[in-house]
Amino acid sequence: MAKTTRKTEPTTAERKPVTRRAKAADPAAGATKTIRTRKKAGDSSAIPAMTETEVANLGQPVQAPAILAEPTHDEIALRAWSLYESRGGGNGQAFDDWVEAKRQLFAERGIVE
Repeated sequence: MAKTTRKTEPTTAERKPVTRRAKAADPAAGATKTIRTRKKAGDSSAIPAMTETEVANLGQPVQAPAILAEPTHDEIALRAWSLYESRGGGNGQAFDDWVEAKRQLFAERGIVE
């Protein structure tokens, strides 16, 4: 008979950690697969050209464009109240104050109704 060697279990320090591969997404589940390609060496669109102004503004904070929003209900109410107080109060002109306040706020913001 041939002599066999007995295998021993490695100790916990000798074991390699188990690494698992990520499962591929199921295309039927709606996941899309991204395919990456390399750009050719002669492709001029690899780095977009920058103007001198863009180079000078590098690192500067970017300001978002001003969004002209309609005045809120609270802003109109506050303006209407100030109109009410400026004319000395009095009943029966709440609607007129409201319309005037709304007109003023729209004009200040440059919004055409």
